[in-house]
Amino acid sequence: MTSPAEPASADANRARQLTKPLRELAAFALLGANAVFLFVGLIRLLIGPDYGTFSDRAGSSFFSFVGFEAAALPLLAVLLATHIEPVLSKAKTITQVALVEYAVGALFGALAFLIATVGRLAEGAVLDTLLGLLTRLAQLALFAVAVFVVYTIWRAFYYVPKPKPQPGVYGAPQPGWPTQPG
Repeated sequence: MTSPAEPASADANRARQLTKPLRELAAFALLGANAVFLFVGLIRLLIGPDYGTFSDRAGSSFFSFVGFEAAALPLLAVLLATHIEPVLSKAKTITQVALVEYAVGALFGALAFLIATVGRLAEGAVLDTLLGLLTRLAQLALFAVAVFVVYTIWRAFYYVPKPKPQPGVYGAPQPGWPTQPG
């Protein structure tokens, strides 16, 4: 014998009303924190304090660009803006900023990946290079899944394709102009 489902409690509704205005702030805070992490990673890559060679700095800053935080924070911001009813009015902006952050992270992450891998190979550390390569590829896979989810949301809801020109308009004779014989 089963009992009927209990209705949603009034406490849950009150909590939802209390936190609903904070969703936009939380989404922008997640994006802002990720932007700071990307900036710090760039500084560590270019002028790192104690990391030795440039390839060592690239290896350590890779995770700032493509690490778990760089993958999860924009994804959480987009999900917070788009998957909880009602969808935020700035959800399009949040999604686009997340895609820009992913693009910046992917660019600098790819550079750091290549520099670290080539640097370690040049030093002759084959096992260390292989282990670092495997770890970075796994992190890139997680990053790619997050990027794909956000891109799919943007493409489905916020992408407006450019209108295609109507066929036959280009090169058609204009009224008042003589036509060329075939």
